[in-house]
Amino acid sequence: MGKLNKPRLAIIGTGLSALACADGVAQAYEISLFDKSRGLSGRLSTRRAQAHAFDHGAQYFCADSAAFSNWLKPFEAAGHVRSWSPRHVQFAADGTYHRSRDAAQKLVFAPGMSAIGKALVADRPQWQVHLDCGVDAVAGEAGAWVLEAGTQGFGPFAHIVFAMPPQQVQALLPANAGFADALANTEMQGCHSLMLGYSTEEAPALDWDCAHFDDEVLGFAAVNSTKPGRGGAYALVLQTQHEWSQRHIEEPIEAVSTTMKRRFHDLTGCSTEASGYDRVHRWRYASTRVAAATLAQPYLLDAKQGLSASGDWCCGSNVEHAFLSGTALAAQLCA
Repeated sequence: MGKLNKPRLAIIGTGLSALACADGVAQAYEISLFDKSRGLSGRLSTRRAQAHAFDHGAQYFCADSAAFSNWLKPFEAAGHVRSWSPRHVQFAADGTYHRSRDAAQKLVFAPGMSAIGKALVADRPQWQVHLDCGVDAVAGEAGAWVLEAGTQGFGPFAHIVFAMPPQQVQALLPANAGFADALANTEMQGCHSLMLGYSTEEAPALDWDCAHFDDEVLGFAAVNSTKPGRGGAYALVLQTQHEWSQRHIEEPIEAVSTTMKRRFHDLTGCSTEASGYDRVHRWRYASTRVAAATLAQPYLLDAKQGLSASGDWCCGSNVEHAFLSGTALAAQLCA
């Protein structure tokens, strides 16, 4: 007898939740991934400019669960997961700071945070990956969904996983989906990342590698070039407090950049004028304020319609939550 064809499953998004879900259902489904971006990994992003490399999304992560730790092991063996032990400080509102020891082990993907997506997809040639392919609409019906992207159509698919921010899911979700109300109650907050690249001669002489700030504007800073596997020229990343970014989410990037630089100088005494590279990236949906579900069931599912959603926003707001959401959904889809 001939081999039975697997049902086709589409995943919109290529962040860690999407990748973990795809990995978990690979034996049961034929997988197609779609992303409007040119690169993989979502907020696990690395921007390379001139001689610099900036992790301008998630800065590091922890692996507290056995499931996540075990999933990471082959990537660790391949050198894509590294431990980062930065000199960490905590800044007070008046600019004074003290050294702080964080008991949690900080992990990073190497050579950049986006490396996990590249490594996983390279090892799964059977996956169909469509980058720079924004999905405009979902048409069709249960069991025969079609994705419309520009002038192209993809499908039919037995099931669609929306692995993207809830506001973007709402824009594409068919009207009869059973989890629309849960989406509507989910809240996300933004974040701005300022990337500053320096020559060796002009690099600021900081006595720390990462810092948290008790400040209205700034939340975190990292000397990205101190992370293992990075190499390259001196790279500094500043990130805002989520509440501040949410209030200024529509503000021109130039104004945001000016404010971030001024606050950094006021708090640390460090001027940013010598930087040779200077860019701000706005993350409109960076952090979860109100989650859609819980860790007990960290995904949204309408099995009858063949529609589901996953992401850190389903159960929390960090890298591990994204993984747990994707793998839990995968287990349910294969049950």
